[in-house]
Amino acid sequence: MTRCAGASIDEPLSGTAPRARWWWLVEVPGSWGRKAVANCRVPAVTSLVSDEHRRVILVRRPGKHPAASPDAPLRVWIAGALPGDPPVRLAIADDPESIRDWPREGPTWAQPDPEAPVLAVCTNSSRDLCCGLDGRALVTALAGTPGVWECSHLGGHRFAPTALHVPTGLVYGRLTPDAARRVLTQGPEADTAVWLRGRSAHEAPVQVAENDFLGQGLPPDLVDPDVRLAGGEAVVAFAGLPAVRLRRTDGIARPEQCGGEPVPAHSWKIIDLDD
Repeated sequence: MTRCAGASIDEPLSGTAPRARWWWLVEVPGSWGRKAVANCRVPAVTSLVSDEHRRVILVRRPGKHPAASPDAPLRVWIAGALPGDPPVRLAIADDPESIRDWPREGPTWAQPDPEAPVLAVCTNSSRDLCCGLDGRALVTALAGTPGVWECSHLGGHRFAPTALHVPTGLVYGRLTPDAARRVLTQGPEADTAVWLRGRSAHEAPVQVAENDFLGQGLPPDLVDPDVRLAGGEAVVAFAGLPAVRLRRTDGIARPEQCGGEPVPAHSWKIIDLDD
């Protein structure tokens, strides 16, 4: 079987981050199924729907940990994906059923947690072989490094190892151990932008434009960027920076997951900068 990561090695990373304004990281130790959230052993978790406003993933510490009772208190970290959002907050549901009624941005009583996950690496092997092999290899290489957690499907198996930088909502792909350590210790930097898929709060053209500026060491102001879409082109303007013009391009077909049929690839490419 051809692994999807190998078949997609030439596909651009930038602009491929899954959409999510808020992330919920639900701690569920033990094994996960192919659809980790939908098949979660905690009934209340299975009812949580992911969309562009809120994405739910399961997390666990690296290593073997016994599965907890479905009725045990549930720990949920809530993280935003825009600068200015509160730091990662922890909410503990003594009654797991109560999470069904939480707002997308989490309950107001959730508290900042200095021990929260920092880098959530997808190791959901039941979902895709590449995440199981490459994600697991990255977690093993980072063994003992504080802040590294395993997580369920992030989207984009073909970019494994893929990971969420929890404090920022930035998603990375094809991470090397050295790059991951730098992200963990320094946060997003120009020299790690090559591994960036994008910031989940924004649509693909904005992700590509931001990534380009981050790679130049020019973090843009992300408050209300001006985005104009027309057919297969886009213009993205951040305050105080040149506008970025992009074009949607077609790439070669590739499988989106191991064992899957090839499907057309699309990406956004910067074509010029406007003064």
